[in-house]
Amino acid sequence: MKIRFMRCFVFLVLAIVPLRVFAQTTGQITGTVRDNTGAVVNGAKVTIRDTAKGVDRQTTSNADGEYLISGLGAGNYDISVTASGFKTFQAKGVKLDVSQKTRVDVPLTVGAANTEVVVTGEAIAQVETQSSDLSGVVTGKEITQLELNGRNFTQLVTLVPGVSNQTGQDEGTVGVYGNVGFSMNGGRLEYNNWELDGGDNMDNGSNTTLNVYPSLEAISEFKVLTSNYGAQYGRNGSGTVEVETKSGTNTFHGNVYEFNRNDAYNARNFFNREPDPKAGYKKNDYGYTVGGPVFIPNVYNADKQKTFFFWSEEWRKESVPGQTFNLAVPSDANRTGHFSDLCPNPATSTSGNPDFSDCPAVPGFLDSTGHTPDLTVVPGFNANDPNVQALLAMIPTSNAVGPDGITPFFNSSPTQPTNWREELVRIDHNLSSKHRVTFRYIHDSWDTVTAVPLW
Repeated sequence: MKIRFMRCFVFLVLAIVPLRVFAQTTGQITGTVRDNTGAVVNGAKVTIRDTAKGVDRQTTSNADGEYLISGLGAGNYDISVTASGFKTFQAKGVKLDVSQKTRVDVPLTVGAANTEVVVTGEAIAQVETQSSDLSGVVTGKEITQLELNGRNFTQLVTLVPGVSNQTGQDEGTVGVYGNVGFSMNGGRLEYNNWELDGGDNMDNGSNTTLNVYPSLEAISEFKVLTSNYGAQYGRNGSGTVEVETKSGTNTFHGNVYEFNRNDAYNARNFFNREPDPKAGYKKNDYGYTVGGPVFIPNVYNADKQKTFFFWSEEWRKESVPGQTFNLAVPSDANRTGHFSDLCPNPATSTSGNPDFSDCPAVPGFLDSTGHTPDLTVVPGFNANDPNVQALLAMIPTSNAVGPDGITPFFNSSPTQPTNWREELVRIDHNLSSKHRVTFRYIHDSWDTVTAVPLW
């Protein structure tokens, strides 16, 4: 009874959850089976094996000799085709990119089934014949090996022809300060689709950043479709970025890493005149990944493995100067209501009183005669007013003088801490040779201190 209830529950969940969102990052292999005379072969058994997981997908050719296996993730596959009266055909190492549709036609030769005809993936034509889209793939090797200032995968979309970086950022950032303003084939920046494992990853409130930024170590590869793609990507009219996260394989694997930057390598900011010639600069990015099969001890069989997992966790701890402040501010006397230092040598009027009318630094303070009054105490300015005190609290006190040697300045380059953490878990389970269930959870969290308000 419990087993029947669980089955009903699982099928109910599968019926409710929109599984179509995962179809956009999966690929397919199709082709036609023919004999050496060119005639199609009906009923040929086609087996496609995921070499990383050891999982088989099977189908048979139809009356037209055609076969199709879809829902395949990016990776390498071995294809085996058998038919009565023909030699076994094998194509090894067929590489499938994320959301790629590839064609592998099969020529069968008359002979015994225990005789094999083997070709390698390099011998199979790689000309795109199944899709008209203009796109480019950024491979896992490029993701992990290319140097990135900020370790943000979005910077790599510019490797694809037709993509232009319009973010204005030298270093890729995450969270609310992240920016994905990339023009793809001249399209508007806010009209791109950013999808993660087939699901929408765009922050639709701002249209300028992403909900989550997967770790570089957790991305298998991603595809950038710049134009002419299918209707399944049609939410927006510019480019589409399809990211596929890593999955576990039939062997355990993982890594531990750390990337470090600090002020020992930095020069002094030209505008920073603090006693310390260089502002503090510390960046640490570290984490680990682990993936493999899920098995029960004493029952494990690599050839019958059905469940795989992948786990990634990354931390980013930064303490860097956000900007250098070198601005004129009120002096200590100004903050108490005394402004005579703004015009220390006023002219003398005909009546013998100081004449501040020639002081351009204090426009607006005019008396009934059209002259600037005595700036020792400005009429209407009450330094003890709560509103004045609230505003003064947001204006830093002077700690330097300006280029003229007189004007009070505030000069500082304060460090701004940022702590970012991300966890990702993915589980793939093969229900049968035709059905697979994928679960993926990713969570970003960060806190940032800024020197000035965001808005």
